[in-house]
Amino acid sequence: MTISLWCNGRRKLTVVMLLTVCAYSTITSADSDTVSVEAPDIAEVKASAKHYVGSLKALLQKKMSADGPIGALDVCGVEGARIGGEITRNTGWSVRRITNRARNPLAMPDEYESKMLDQFNAKIAEQPDTTSLVKYEVVEENGATYARFMKGIRVEPVCLTCHGDKATMGEVGDKIDSLYPHDKARDYKIGDLRGALSIKIKLE
Repeated sequence: MTISLWCNGRRKLTVVMLLTVCAYSTITSADSDTVSVEAPDIAEVKASAKHYVGSLKALLQKKMSADGPIGALDVCGVEGARIGGEITRNTGWSVRRITNRARNPLAMPDEYESKMLDQFNAKIAEQPDTTSLVKYEVVEENGATYARFMKGIRVEPVCLTCHGDKATMGEVGDKIDSLYPHDKARDYKIGDLRGALSIKIKLE
């Protein structure tokens, strides 16, 4: 999430999905396309992520309490983008959730993010119980240098209310269809990779 900032079926469990995002574990070493520039302190990344997750969590809690899962369906897309923009303006770090099976078009991955999602999926295939779906490194893209952090988001039981079997979602599914007519974020199973939290900053 791990985080599933997209939705859940039980109000309290949204918080569990959100908080898991902040459980930062082992940072992997840079691979062949990284460059020899020191990355900013990981604490800077965590601070941006904490603000993003905490702000969105509070809004989701409020909306879930007032309107239930249907009423909260659009919170992550709308408020997530707003909070991410706020963090970028204040810190320079861009923060967003991405997936290769998007509900919100704003969650589509770039080339680097897509590569990392493939690596995370491969790791899950080799080690189904892995919790080390984290990458932090400095990379060069189109002549510019960036520090990039990604944390995988896996599907937990509560996610299936909004991301499970499309045929059994009832009113929640109908609402998703009305909000996101091109939705590809259903028919997941527990343990699948839902996507990732992606954070980056351009280095001087």
